[in-house]
Amino acid sequence: MIVVAAVISIVVYRVAITAAMNKNDAVRPYSSITSSLTSAIIQVAIITILDKVYQKVAVVLTDWEMHRTQTEHEDSFTFKMFLFQFVNYYSSVFYIAFFKGKFDGYPYNYNELAGARLDQCGAGGCMIELTQQLAIIMVGKQVVNNCVELIIPKLKAWWRRRDTKDEDPDDEKCIQRWEEDYDLADLNQYGLFAEYLEMVIQYGFITLFVAAFPLAPLFALLNNIIEIRLDAYKFITTLRRPVAVRAQDIGIWYSILDGVAKLSVVTNAFIIAVTSEFIPRLLYIYAESPDGSLRGYVNYTLAYAPILEDFDGGSVHNAIYDTVAVHQLKVPGGDELYNIHGNTSSSTCRYRGFREPTDGSPTKFWWEYLTTALAFVIVFEHIIFLVVAFVAWIIPDIPEDLKQQMQREAFLGRQALRQREISPTPENDVTCAV
Repeated sequence: MIVVAAVISIVVYRVAITAAMNKNDAVRPYSSITSSLTSAIIQVAIITILDKVYQKVAVVLTDWEMHRTQTEHEDSFTFKMFLFQFVNYYSSVFYIAFFKGKFDGYPYNYNELAGARLDQCGAGGCMIELTQQLAIIMVGKQVVNNCVELIIPKLKAWWRRRDTKDEDPDDEKCIQRWEEDYDLADLNQYGLFAEYLEMVIQYGFITLFVAAFPLAPLFALLNNIIEIRLDAYKFITTLRRPVAVRAQDIGIWYSILDGVAKLSVVTNAFIIAVTSEFIPRLLYIYAESPDGSLRGYVNYTLAYAPILEDFDGGSVHNAIYDTVAVHQLKVPGGDELYNIHGNTSSSTCRYRGFREPTDGSPTKFWWEYLTTALAFVIVFEHIIFLVVAFVAWIIPDIPEDLKQQMQREAFLGRQALRQREISPTPENDVTCAV
């Protein structure tokens, strides 16, 4: 509920700041980019704050479950934290990619929330805004996390040394190495959990939305190169030496990474088919364009506003999404100039969409686009999953010779145990002892 409230508050902020800037002619052209960038920065701040809240909530919920073993406890805590962080980091991105601008309506039939128009994408679509959101959240998260990981342990160590000096300020004896290490910050009870979580969230950014932000892997690589040195400095100079604990594997992290990888196939398919202009452009080239090119595509994507009867019995068109945002509109193709505030009628008024000019219903091209997009998603994900399954079959996780060696060692171990049970040694033979 907290995450939903945060997302709704960001949407309300975007609507409010856009409406306020549209009232001023000087800043009206920058309303879209300003609302997008500022909302992304606010989102980074909200994510950082909620990160700490979710961790405390996950600890309390996991303790209430009272798991039988430490492994079950850690797996449950890990899964809860990942779900919390998944919603925390990706909710706004999913909203922009798949929901924003899809339910805003059309002229004279706009959908409203609390008396305000629903948030919508810019004239170029949601792809640019999605890229901006991903860049700010991903890079901002990396910068904030690196600063926190480096500064917080130093502050804790400085505070502990300060308390030690306050206890005995006149003590000038030589301080031993172990005493200096005692003043360092202690590693939390979950050890490297924060490092694993940070890498998994980063993995989600570079896989779930890579179609919208192809530079994400590059930023992740640069961040990892820097973080390797920062983590080495942190563990050597600011943290106590952690106690080594034996682990069978990485636990539930493997299942989480596998789930994120499979989900990324579906999300990228929908980004290409629904969010981007790939499918409409392709359909226009092969089905609508007279010369097989994109010439006239922009004009084709602009629908005519529904015709309404005026008081004199004539007809008038609604010209633009927001009558406050734009004073004049000149549509492609040499159509007439429409003056909103001059109250002059015009024969052509356009807006972005595939709708009929009579009643605003979807056109035939829109249904063709929807069918093609869904078919593309199904074919795309099946091809990727088949390729992954084929590669996994060709390159197994465990080589065949190693698997045979492991089976041979297991067989020899069982055979030795059986031989020991059948022929006990004199030390273990009760009859001999009697």
